[in-house]
Amino acid sequence: MYQCPLFHTHHAPVGAWSSLTFGAPGTAVSVDFQEPNVKKSGALLAGAAGPDGLRTIAFADQPKPSKAELTAEGDKESAPRRRGPLDAFGVCGEEEISRTLTPSRDSFSAGNITLTAYTPCTALPDGEAGEIPAVCCLPGILLEVTVDNTAGTAPCTAFLGFLFHDMKRIYALEDENLCMIRYRDDWMFSAAKESGAYLARGLDAARLLTEGAHFVHQNGPAFLCLPVPAGETRTLAVSWSVYAEAGSNGALRTRYYYNRYFHSLEEGASAVLRNAGELKRMAHEADAELSRPGQDPARKALFCQAVRAYYASSQLLEDETGRVRWNIGEGAYIWRNTMDLCADHIAWELRRNPWIVRSLMDEFLEDYSYEDRVTFPGRPGDYPGGLSFTHDMGCYFTYSPRGNSGYERANDSDRGFYFYMTTEELLNGIYCMAGYALHEKDADWLRSHGGLLAKLMESLENRDAPVPEERNGILKASSARGGTCGLESTTYDALDHSLLEAAGNLYVFIKTWCALVLLRRCCALAGDAGTDARAKAMLEKCRASAALYRQPDSPLLKANAYREIPGAVIAAAEALAIPYSLGALTEAEEPELFSLLRAHCAACLEKGVCLDAVSGGLRLSSTSRNTWPSKSALTIYAMEEALGLTMPAGMVEEVIGWAQVSARELTIADQILCDTREVIGAPYYPRIVTAALWL
Repeated sequence: MYQCPLFHTHHAPVGAWSSLTFGAPGTAVSVDFQEPNVKKSGALLAGAAGPDGLRTIAFADQPKPSKAELTAEGDKESAPRRRGPLDAFGVCGEEEISRTLTPSRDSFSAGNITLTAYTPCTALPDGEAGEIPAVCCLPGILLEVTVDNTAGTAPCTAFLGFLFHDMKRIYALEDENLCMIRYRDDWMFSAAKESGAYLARGLDAARLLTEGAHFVHQNGPAFLCLPVPAGETRTLAVSWSVYAEAGSNGALRTRYYYNRYFHSLEEGASAVLRNAGELKRMAHEADAELSRPGQDPARKALFCQAVRAYYASSQLLEDETGRVRWNIGEGAYIWRNTMDLCADHIAWELRRNPWIVRSLMDEFLEDYSYEDRVTFPGRPGDYPGGLSFTHDMGCYFTYSPRGNSGYERANDSDRGFYFYMTTEELLNGIYCMAGYALHEKDADWLRSHGGLLAKLMESLENRDAPVPEERNGILKASSARGGTCGLESTTYDALDHSLLEAAGNLYVFIKTWCALVLLRRCCALAGDAGTDARAKAMLEKCRASAALYRQPDSPLLKANAYREIPGAVIAAAEALAIPYSLGALTEAEEPELFSLLRAHCAACLEKGVCLDAVSGGLRLSSTSRNTWPSKSALTIYAMEEALGLTMPAGMVEEVIGWAQVSARELTIADQILCDTREVIGAPYYPRIVTAALWL
């Protein structure tokens, strides 16, 4: 039977940009409120207290003994041991705890104690078609501590407590409805008084719990408690809730959507507790919907971890006109609605909330697009580029000025930073817009943006060459906005030159090929024969130019058609994943594309090429140790499902281990050194939701 590992994961309400992050015993819980960065906020304790003492499932840093404590005049056996703040709580060892992780539930059991967090990932009703119900956007999550005292001969106490890193900043109090452990008006744990819950707090908290004492002193660990009679099982229901009004500033001021229903921390918390039964029903329903016979439990566990990271970075907002807005922050990097993440997130969103994809693309078209000018290598002057999209909509809490990203800047050297990504964002925009339209068969939406398909096609053509006779289906232009460096990067800008530069890049070439197929599908849907003819002509040139990537003595394709760049780029295959999953790209229609990539990927999967010689993990480029779980998931899906390749033994398990072992205390990270398994960047990252395709 599969035993889910004990790693940190997010427990996040949908659209509230917050998370109660825990899961690895021996590691402190992180309270994340509009602050996407895992930290050590304090200890979360769930357990039972009775005449025989306390037993506790604890998520807390365990103090490590000093050298002096390990030896007492050279005798380890008689060494004095420093007492820690949890010594009296009977903390369960990791070996005693079993875990059940589903998309919407995270449950930890030890002995007669079970702690469960409910975070239902149900579909959000279309916010542009009507009001989203309050139960779908509650600003909190439900926690339950169940204590089985059926074998007991004396009453005991079920408890859930919090030991904040600065205990005096937490306040324990009651009103007529709630027992609360709160931090200012930002977040709190609470239980309903009508359930029989009460508060216990003090530096002698272990004694208070054992005695069942209702006592509060504003220092020490704070606990929400529930009596459990002998011979019975009782469940303590707790809300962890958050509250904020403003959701953004800058070019677009918004507030959190839940403000339509709740106007204080207490109101939101009460609603979570009042709707506990409905939240549990929704959680079970979502889990059932996402379960299929034969799913690999380890792959599913990665998805369960990933979907939580996605929602931990989510904001459901409304602007001053009442228009619904959705934002996914780029994890700890906090760029708002990064377009290259949007294109990968549709692996989940088209299944769960297709209207969000439509809404985001409306925003990009209306506010975060522009008409570009482009340059070409070795050619003086600049030329019309056409419809272009920004890399993102801003950074952290602030929307950028319209038509500008927060990330991109002009550079005068290819050794700069924050390059423009206009070519890739054009392709990503096509993936998102076509993905939505084809998935929903929404020709009216395509037509509502007058001439959209023709504009996208013109932009592709202009980025090929300024003169029609010179076009060959390979995008090689750079945005004039990018400065004198004349270089655009791809989403893989943190890797090496095999994937960094967009012009002539194999990955961009394959994505262009796929984007043209998607455009043709949209032209058929919308009845745009003129644009379809242009897309067909460019697609034929694309097929012919595949020869520029072939090597005479190897099935490996060149990393770049115009530059001698060593290395094999298996990431080129990931461009197949989304179009293939939509049913919009088939081998019958594009046999050469599939044949090229099948031979290329099979050669890449040799050890020492894109299969790391040390760990057996997947290198997205053979020349880069830096590899990304989110893109690995897409690439593996494309190779297995579209190309029909069998993955080398242990490789998929290695990818899963990057999230659950390497990033055990971070919940997720999207930049790993594949040989050493070291996390080097992209913590709190939402893009691993690409693992939805593995379901």
